[in-house]
Order: sequence, then structure tokens, then C-alpha cells
Amino acid sequence: MGGGMGMCWVAREVYGPENPKWLQFRSWLLCEAPPWFINLYRIHGENFAEWIHDKPILKNCLKILMDKAIK
Repeated sequence: MGGGMGMCWVAREVYGPENPKWLQFRSWLLCEAPPWFINLYRIHGENFAEWIHDKPILKNCLKILMDKAIK
């Protein structure tokens, strides 16, 4: 994935590609997230984003957690 969007699969799926919050989450992920989470996201994030695509309730729950991380 080009254009500097790599490793942001879940954030884009949760927030949508037009919402700039996915960029805030990306910044948090790259600068502040614990190493174990970065590794987990890197390994499983793309498949997880595909899996949650049709699960709006789960995406809503994830959005709450992601919003807390970027505050």
C-alpha cells in the first residue's frame, strides 16, 4: 500500500478513509503505542480490518477505544 497509508487498515475501516481521525490514530500508533500493540497491529491488522468490515457494532466499540487512545 503506497502513499504512506500502510499499517492503518483498522483505523481506516473504523473511521472511514475520509475522516481525518484515522490519521490521528496512525500518528498515535507510530509515536505513542506500546511496542506489543504495534506488533499485533502490524501482524493482524489487515486481516482484522477485512473481518470487521461488515460488523458495525464491533466497529463502533473499536471506535470508542481508538478515540480514547488519540485523546
